[in-house]
Amino acid sequence: MGYLLLIPLLYAFQSVAARHIQRVNLNLYAVGGFTYLFSALIYATMVGLKPTAMPPLYLYAGILLGALYVVTYLLFVPTLADRGVSVMAAMCQLSALVPMLASLLIWNEHPTVVRLAGAILCLIAMPMLALDKGVTDTELTLRKVLVFAGMVVFNGGVLLALKWFDEQHAQEHFAGFMLATFASAAVGMGVLWPLYRGHIGGQVVSWGALMSLCYAGATLVIVMALKTYEGAVVFPFAEAMAVALTVAFAALVWREVPGRVGLTGIALVTVAAVLINLR
Repeated sequence: MGYLLLIPLLYAFQSVAARHIQRVNLNLYAVGGFTYLFSALIYATMVGLKPTAMPPLYLYAGILLGALYVVTYLLFVPTLADRGVSVMAAMCQLSALVPMLASLLIWNEHPTVVRLAGAILCLIAMPMLALDKGVTDTELTLRKVLVFAGMVVFNGGVLLALKWFDEQHAQEHFAGFMLATFASAAVGMGVLWPLYRGHIGGQVVSWGALMSLCYAGATLVIVMALKTYEGAVVFPFAEAMAVALTVAFAALVWREVPGRVGLTGIALVTVAAVLINLR
């Protein structure tokens, strides 16, 4: 259960930290570049401590996953301009549907009825948290809907790739797979550096290093959680609980208090957490 609970904590910290970085006027794209760089260094250290010859398949898959990380990040940053927990950022959590459906339809998972009920409650809660007017005053436009759709597809692809790797039963190659992922993501952000006018500063590097612990840590604990829980349960729970924690933090610290709909969403996620951990 520890791994399952750690995932939303890391996800929520990513969202809260990104919002704070924006509030202090740091270049989020530059921070993202250093986040991927330090994440790659973390996994490079792990590979160095226990080197293993990795099949080319995981190298190519890691490069593709790195590209998905970059695209998702580029879509995510503009949504932070919205008040509070951005409706687009929150709705993006519905990308959990991608690996959830794949777990059920491709890998034929059979979670218990109780756990599946918890996962469904999470899916119901996510739009409630995102659309609550106490959380966001964002108005939906065609552009934002397209951004949302892109985030669902690409972030869903990130989650699906992690589920795919778990199904390979090649844990000994995980560090190499993630090294290829974050190294290619760092290269991608580096290539785009002139476009977002990134600059190197002490705070940018420091926040990148701190965020890397969350990014690198989240990928590791997701794979570990999948050893005990079905993907159809892990992904919706992690995404919904992360939104609930972020909403709660925003209410306590930034006084962006959710209304009845948002509070109902938090209650549903809490009930879901209990159901998912019942046998």
